[in-house]
Amino acid sequence: MALIDPTAPGATDPQNEIVKLNVGGGIFEIYRRTLERYPDTLLGNKEKLDNYWNHDLKCYFLERHKLIFSSVLYFYQSNGLFYRPTCISQAQFQEELEFFNLKSEFEAYMIKIENELNKKVVCSHVDPFSWRSRVWNFFKEPKSSVAAQIWAIADVVAISTAVLIFIIETMPVIQEELRNENRITVTIFFTAETVCIIFFTVELLGRFICCPDKSIFLRNIMNWIDFITILPYFIQLITESAEETLSANKKNNNTQALVILRVLRVVRILKLARHSKGIIIVTKTLTSSINELALLLFFWFIGVIIFGSIMYYVEVSADSEKTDFKSILHSSWWAVVTMSTVGYGDMVPQSAVGKLIASICMMFSMIIIALPVTVIVSKFTRVYAKYKDKI
Repeated sequence: MALIDPTAPGATDPQNEIVKLNVGGGIFEIYRRTLERYPDTLLGNKEKLDNYWNHDLKCYFLERHKLIFSSVLYFYQSNGLFYRPTCISQAQFQEELEFFNLKSEFEAYMIKIENELNKKVVCSHVDPFSWRSRVWNFFKEPKSSVAAQIWAIADVVAISTAVLIFIIETMPVIQEELRNENRITVTIFFTAETVCIIFFTVELLGRFICCPDKSIFLRNIMNWIDFITILPYFIQLITESAEETLSANKKNNNTQALVILRVLRVVRILKLARHSKGIIIVTKTLTSSINELALLLFFWFIGVIIFGSIMYYVEVSADSEKTDFKSILHSSWWAVVTMSTVGYGDMVPQSAVGKLIASICMMFSMIIIALPVTVIVSKFTRVYAKYKDKI
């Protein structure tokens, strides 16, 4: 459809007229009828907009921020919605909106959003001054009160103590005393462990009882981590109390199960993430970059299978007796170590062709790691900037 010069005589059919705008060097086109939905704005008022008509360029020319103008056009196209690019400051965004006479529309939009949020709060029937809300804020927001700050510090101390107990009890001297049931050692470790578990249990139950939405609470993986940290203690306590009634065979199986449960106690260290904004931001950015990470792992997996298979047949053909590459699984382990740039040296190719394949594998691993990393880092930076101000 031909562009209609607004200053030319006979400019008719405004319903189908396409407006061409040059903003900061970027070309934008939109139907005039879309702009005229908001006649009080600069773009929606033809008389105001005609002041920016450029006869040489045959389009409207505005020397404004090109990226923000995309948000301005989105306002017209979405019939009243706003979005601010994360790389644009609030002050700069407000300045551009004021130029396009959209400040009042933006303020009305923000009031509408605030009213909708208030309606959700009212519909949830949660009184912000009730004891449940106060307890929830006590656990959830350490800065809500001095008592909440003290509790948060105590939580960090309890987590650190629990992790320290988990580490110290693996020392040979301590293990020997625990096996011999040294009364002092057993009492110290059991008491410290019990106090930490009571602390974790009270916190978890308190947050679960007072949370505004149980379904959201149960979908939060951090709450499940909190549950896993206390589960081994209670299972071990119940199992040991019933140990006398079990047969020798069942006791052996029970001991193996307890070993697995004790390993689960290591996840207590993840509870510290609740008190670290940096860890929260990193977790959110990694979650947002899951597609890029999956792409990286996919190429890495393909490389492991290809080079593991090639290396197996090359080394077996060269010397099937002395080679360390006994199967494709063994070769795949070598490929994993090589492509991850770890290089244990436990398996090395002996033949000249095998060394050539190993060199190609190293070069390939650097390429497949380097290419997606640039995309991941770029997205990581954007998401980090987005969440840094929110948390």
